Amino acid sequence: MVAVQDKNHRFRTYDQQLMEETAVEYTVKPSDLPAPPKEAIRIVQACSRSGIDSRDLAQLVSNDPVLTAELLRVANSAFFGLVSQVKSVARAVTVLGNRALRNLVLCISMRDALRKDSIPGFDIDAYWEDALWRAVSARTLAGLAGVDADECFTAGLLQDFGLLVMLYLRPEQVDQWELLATATPETRRDLEIELFQCTHDEVGITLAIGWDLPADLALAMGYHHEGPPEDTGEQDVRLCKVAACADWMAAVYRSGNKRVAVQRARELLGEHFAASPEQSDFLLQQVTESVAEAATAMGMRVGEQLPFEEVLREANLRLAEENLSYQELTWRLEQTLAERDRLAGELERELELAREVQKSLLPHCEAGIPGVTGLNLSARAVSGDFYDYYQLADGRVAFCLADVSGKGMNAALLMAKSASLFRCLGKGIHDPGKLLGMLNREIFETSIHGMFVTMVAGVLDTVSGKVLLSNAGHLPVLHMGPAALIGSYAAAAPPLGIIHDCQFDNQAFTLDGGCLYLYTDGLLEARTGDGRRLEEEGLLRLLKEHSHLPLASRPAAIVNAVVDPGGDVEDDLTLVVIEGTKVHGLR
Repeated sequence: MVAVQDKNHRFRTYDQQLMEETAVEYTVKPSDLPAPPKEAIRIVQACSRSGIDSRDLAQLVSNDPVLTAELLRVANSAFFGLVSQVKSVARAVTVLGNRALRNLVLCISMRDALRKDSIPGFDIDAYWEDALWRAVSARTLAGLAGVDADECFTAGLLQDFGLLVMLYLRPEQVDQWELLATATPETRRDLEIELFQCTHDEVGITLAIGWDLPADLALAMGYHHEGPPEDTGEQDVRLCKVAACADWMAAVYRSGNKRVAVQRARELLGEHFAASPEQSDFLLQQVTESVAEAATAMGMRVGEQLPFEEVLREANLRLAEENLSYQELTWRLEQTLAERDRLAGELERELELAREVQKSLLPHCEAGIPGVTGLNLSARAVSGDFYDYYQLADGRVAFCLADVSGKGMNAALLMAKSASLFRCLGKGIHDPGKLLGMLNREIFETSIHGMFVTMVAGVLDTVSGKVLLSNAGHLPVLHMGPAALIGSYAAAAPPLGIIHDCQFDNQAFTLDGGCLYLYTDGLLEARTGDGRRLEEEGLLRLLKEHSHLPLASRPAAIVNAVVDPGGDVEDDLTLVVIEGTKVHGLR
């Protein structure tokens, strides 16, 4: 964190001098700029401070009720894909992490920095729709560029904010908006010089310094056209390149000259990230598929989305008008579609292999242990949930259930790692709390920043029915009798991977003929027949209703009560049942 602060200091020193030298030339001074939302800027600055306490950060966020409500709404949207619903600021701070929290607060506060009536006669929603295309384009490039997806989205959303400020300062130019909005990035910048005698990136760097924005985002705002200074760090250079490419990718859908936009987008993606024309087209297609979802998440309005095939058709017609061969265009389009299908097929084969690897990590039914059973349903091709159980040398049974933050392939890879570590280390460490402590240190040191694992681990003595249990940030384990709840064992420690050194205490109890139910939030969030979420009250009702069923068929019956057999689920769903009365005499 000290290194980040030093970088911010050097950046401000360099660009403060640049801003002072050129303020007269650009005719924009810091005093001319709209006042920043002070509460939001305090939160952004606090997120970058070393050693900031999560409780202090949560209190700082809670000081602004409007920002708090909007933050929770955006964080819980499908577009940002949190593993479970976040209902409090304290939980949001823990789950998101400082950097992701910073980015969300910035996106929300910049969106609301100027009121809708701040620029007379201007539809500010039209500007934010334009900005949203760049944000989604930048986020689409995150994997290719090796940059955090939320960081890319934030940079894309803010990179042309200077243009909105110029319209705020020069409202007489509002009637030129349509011309600016439909121009390609290079033409738009030339028009800005003609209309305002400065450009959005010049105003953007002035704004970034005046508002004390984070250095990486400020660099992207100020240098996405001409490139950053030579001594800029590699990660910041990549973010500037992402912003440059995102500008042209958005222009593919927004500009009037789609032929030039498509060609230039392909060139930049190849130059900066070695993407082939076919890969570039695939990325462009992903953009149009995500804009509507992003708009819903950010509370913005967007018009009808033009499919990429229509964009290509329009570009092809422009080429035909410029006397290029229509047959050649058709051939290129067919080749692009064929390449897209080939890549999609390869991806499906890779996902199928990943599914097989994940299945191999779950306990095998044919080698099952009497009295223990489980079930896992994935919301996507691969799952972030897992469970395991196996017999120790002394006859006791070790078991676990876990849920990895996020969705998709990165969550699946962390799931595979965590499952392997549990089985490997658990053969030698029979104390659940100590085992979780070792897993926590390994995940903290090697996992991607912002990812974590909630886990319940335990050991069952199959003769006495005694259970030793430790819960790291997971949902409560339910101890059910034939007709009522006997006990509920909630988490007494944070999830794995958040704090390097953490104490994980054990809870000891006896089954006494009851059953243990371990589950992930996908079960609580499943919908009942009337469309409502199951939640804890509904789950307890289901467990009582199905307690008479044989253990082998009980998990499927419980799940099928809220999910149609073979139906889709919104989130990964996992359930493990341990029945004490069926494991006696196992040794």
